[in-house]
Amino acid sequence: DPSDPGLDRILRAAVKHDFPVNILFWDNLDAGTALIDRHPDARFIIDHLGILQPRTPPAPPQPWADLPKVLELAKRPNAVIKVSGACTLSKQPYPYPDIWDPLARVFDAWGFERCLWGTDWTRAFAVVNYEQAVEPFRRTDRLSESERAMLMGGACAKAYGWTPKKN
Repeated sequence: DPSDPGLDRILRAAVKHDFPVNILFWDNLDAGTALIDRHPDARFIIDHLGILQPRTPPAPPQPWADLPKVLELAKRPNAVIKVSGACTLSKQPYPYPDIWDPLARVFDAWGFERCLWGTDWTRAFAVVNYEQAVEPFRRTDRLSESERAMLMGGACAKAYGWTPKKN
């Protein structure tokens, strides 16, 4: 429940310690947006595109119905978004060509520096395996190399304040 006062305490502590907070609000984007607006100093990482995703096939009848709300949410500078589970929203088989037009709108609204890739295969293994979740992003010609690098790790490192060690 986004109105739970316990969340306010958690978010104040996150701000105090400069810690980002992952948040999932499937089917509740309005309440999630209100929570983000109520805590403009907190850093939010929105899971699973903020869009309800299936655990088993098929994709929902209107998988991108909440996309306008997701695009509106991009106006909040204190939030980034995980592009996890996008393949589960496809109505077409691997390599899921129908995900790219809606994702292009996400990338345009949020910018690649605020989009974090994720497979979601552990939650959605009945829909996609790891290879099917990663390869469309690694192989598509819809992303430049710099966009791919930001999406596939650069934005994550920035959002979590993580510096990977080089071997």
